[in-house]
Amino acid sequence: MSFFHVNISEIDTQIAQFARAIALPIRVFILRMIAENGNALTKQAFYNNTFNATTINKHLLELRSLGIVKVKTVQAQATYYIDQKMFDQMSANFSMFFDNSAAANNSGLLTAASEIPAAKNFGAFIKQHRMELNLSQEALASKLAIDRALLSRIENGKKQLDAAKLVLLSQALYIKIDDLELAYAS
Repeated sequence: MSFFHVNISEIDTQIAQFARAIALPIRVFILRMIAENGNALTKQAFYNNTFNATTINKHLLELRSLGIVKVKTVQAQATYYIDQKMFDQMSANFSMFFDNSAAANNSGLLTAASEIPAAKNFGAFIKQHRMELNLSQEALASKLAIDRALLSRIENGKKQLDAAKLVLLSQALYIKIDDLELAYAS
């Protein structure tokens, strides 16, 4: 296949935008600050950090232009928040890019299914993927709408995850639902 005749897809554009959004530590810092403050941070709160206002403004503007960060203004007070749906979609596409690249290459590279050593049980499988994403038990439990203690019991093989939660787990861990259902059944 000649690369001159390949069209750039919407997903290609999103992957590039996400890479651009997280390419600089200052942008990761901005996203982290917003996330750590309940997904709402005033512009003034950014100025209380070590970066100068011009730098913060420049990178906030870039993150806004990419659609990841949105702003609400109430009584001349700007509050920034992460567009969670856009961020999740972009990061999932970014993650799948590497999964698809590995699966497409049959020259001895690991495939997406074999990137992580086989788990002893489904709970261990969840834990391995959660840790790969640097997600805390509390964060994953929140995404699954379950208690952190229950997630701990599931990861330790003492409880089984309700099958109705598989779609949420798939989204939270960026794993294709078919792959997740296969791991759940084994």
